[in-house]
Amino acid sequence: MAKDLKVQAEAVLKKHIATGLPKAQVGVIGETPYKQFTSIRSYKESAATLARIANTMGVDKLKNIDIEKAQDYLIARKEQERANRNILHVENKSQNSNRLVTQKTLDAERKALSILIGKPIPRVYSSSDSSRGQRAYTDYQVNEIAKSQSPRNALATKIAHASGLRAKELLQIRRASELSVTSGRKWHKDRFSGLAGEKYVVIGKGGLIREIIIPTNLAKQLETRRLDTPILVTDRGVKYQSFYDIGGGNAFSKSYSDASKRTLNFSNGAHGLRHQYAQSRMSYFKSQGYSDKVAKTLTSQELGHFRASITNVYLR
Repeated sequence: MAKDLKVQAEAVLKKHIATGLPKAQVGVIGETPYKQFTSIRSYKESAATLARIANTMGVDKLKNIDIEKAQDYLIARKEQERANRNILHVENKSQNSNRLVTQKTLDAERKALSILIGKPIPRVYSSSDSSRGQRAYTDYQVNEIAKSQSPRNALATKIAHASGLRAKELLQIRRASELSVTSGRKWHKDRFSGLAGEKYVVIGKGGLIREIIIPTNLAKQLETRRLDTPILVTDRGVKYQSFYDIGGGNAFSKSYSDASKRTLNFSNGAHGLRHQYAQSRMSYFKSQGYSDKVAKTLTSQELGHFRASITNVYLR
């Protein structure tokens, strides 16, 4: 990919960065439904996506991509995905699934192109959307996967499984005394009901700082890997300050997927650990008599969201 395309993409999207602003002050981009970037990571991911699309299209300048070309590109991607599925039905899908275009990929490309043009683009649907299938892992499967990993990645897997963490959040675990949770949010008092362990904090999506519970046995293992001096770790172009020598970020995601394939002959990705956590917590809250709405609200807050409806995504 030409370096110039990435430079162009970052320059085009840079004017839409709104880090540090309260949510109420974050505006939408042009006529699109997308809001300005509130995290450097999402900005860089969209820029990389846009540069890759331009490279695939064979254009030298991003300004040459109009809405018609953008729509044609997305439709072509859908047709490519359909053709690949026709090929793969007679092959081993576990070895060839990387050839399929997921709904997540199509949506990310649509978002990048919409922001570039400043106008909404109709959604194109992928018939291979893996998010519609079951993504959660069983406790047994997670333990078997961890056995196949290095000690630092195995501990990260166990913590992500027990505490519902994103891969990048593993890089930013802090002691509860070291960082205050995000203020101005209405945290439900019954979060973590039924859980036992030690409180830590992580920095999640959009810079939200939230409490998590790590089981005591895992917390003890974590503290043995405490760094004397925190280090800067670069993950997907973003720098994070890390206080513990455990896996995290993209490198951890790859380790987890590789270990899952070695152990189980398939991978639902490290995000499947959050699905398992959400389903486990929903089962607990419902068993304690909480309404469906309250159970989803509690689960969403533990996962670092503030929308009860988002929990539905994790219940597949």
